[in-house]
Amino acid sequence: MGTRDRLLAPLRRIVSQAPAPQDPTSRALTALFGPEQPTPEQFAPELLARAPLERLQETVAALRERHGALRAVRPQRDLHQLVFAHGTELVWAGTDRHGRLTTLVTGPGALLARDRADRADRYADGGVGGGTGTVVPGPSPAADDTATATATATATADATTRAEEPARPLAPVPDPVTDPAPEPVTGTRLTRASAQPPAPAATTLQRSVLGYAAATAVELTIPYLTDTATGWVLLLLQTPAFAWYVLRTAPAHTLPPWFRLLPLLPLAAAVLAATRALPLLGPGLPWTAPGLPEIALALAVPALAGWTHRRCLPVRPSPSAHPLTLDSPLRGGRFTLTEGGGPAVNRWAQESLLPGAGRAQRYAVDLVQLGEGEQWRGRRALGLAPASNERYAIHGHPVLSPCDGVVVTAVDGLPDHGPFESGASHPEGNHIAIDTGRALVVLSWLRQDSVRVRRGQHLTTGALIAAVGNSGDGSEPSLHLRAETRASRPVPGTGSGLPFRLAELRGDPLRGRRFTVPD
Repeated sequence: MGTRDRLLAPLRRIVSQAPAPQDPTSRALTALFGPEQPTPEQFAPELLARAPLERLQETVAALRERHGALRAVRPQRDLHQLVFAHGTELVWAGTDRHGRLTTLVTGPGALLARDRADRADRYADGGVGGGTGTVVPGPSPAADDTATATATATATADATTRAEEPARPLAPVPDPVTDPAPEPVTGTRLTRASAQPPAPAATTLQRSVLGYAAATAVELTIPYLTDTATGWVLLLLQTPAFAWYVLRTAPAHTLPPWFRLLPLLPLAAAVLAATRALPLLGPGLPWTAPGLPEIALALAVPALAGWTHRRCLPVRPSPSAHPLTLDSPLRGGRFTLTEGGGPAVNRWAQESLLPGAGRAQRYAVDLVQLGEGEQWRGRRALGLAPASNERYAIHGHPVLSPCDGVVVTAVDGLPDHGPFESGASHPEGNHIAIDTGRALVVLSWLRQDSVRVRRGQHLTTGALIAAVGNSGDGSEPSLHLRAETRASRPVPGTGSGLPFRLAELRGDPLRGRRFTVPD
């Protein structure tokens, strides 16, 4: 027994001796995800009629393989949290009077199922879950009945997964059963956001832009404050490093194209200051020792730029991780990367380096579109941080398959949230995972009711699969793209991140790089 096992042994004994859960659903879930193979006696006939026993057993086995042994079952706001040895999983489940499971939904679909149940209680007669034995309706009329009863092997919900359905249009399809009076998703966001103060994330973005503008203003003035020609030379030499740093790290995608010229103004100002420092139009300044401020800036700014340049490069992969080449999943426009590269310019790479964090997102990128025409003028949105999804150029843009492969996950039905609102309850949002045989390519944050593929479907590069939305933990409408290693069971989030390149983009996919893809 190792040191870690000896230290954890008393805690494990306490957990193993804890009393069994008292409510029937918790007891049923404890027995289902225990060490024994699930049996037909654990499921109600109506659940077995919707989902074959083999599929339910496959779901349980997938969660055990992904998270390890079950430790506890905790009730949590009409849901149940399964606590495993290496992770947790949310479950929406119900039992009949005999203690048999009538409904089982895991992953993001558990939240969706609970919301559907609440709305069904509000608009229809009868109860949902508990001991009623009622099965939650699917997220859309076209969804397979099986998808309402069980979770997939990917630890997301089959309540939002297509099984044998035909391709559906990109436009959202309202559910007449659970939504008798549907409201437009994005329209309500605009009304509600207009009555509330800006979200904290939007305020942070505004402060970041103001901070870069203030630093640029300081750089514009300091060449005229030095008292020596030597100090002017030092300030002149550090301005290119400052301009590079701003262009690389500032949120330039949120501002008009002319913002890219703003960091060059300090360089122009420093050159013009030569008329004061050198004997061109006057006596000039003395060539004496520079002051401490000039020396500090001349050392600090290039050092900061050099350190940032190193951290902008993608994390060095293992020697066996050969980069993939993917086609752009977005076509017909000009696009830019808002996240991509190393930890200095990519929050996914930064988070993957934290202790205990997963590595699946290490090389992930976020893509947005730069609109064309008089209305957009090369901007990604109509404003710095607009409160409506429709005011972002990429919202609703078609998403194409970037590779050949087989769909192993197709999650849909999760609602789009407003810009700069939290989507942490389902970070992946609506997403599709494609198994290429060598890697798993995941496209996330798709628009609600836009997924046009089903699990098991074979795809070719360029096939239409969905539309861009804002259903995940992104701050605004964008397409989240990543590649990861393929495990024995291709489950998104269980592998390690793989570096990749886009065929239409020269070099590595780094933040701020722009590229144009024709139709």
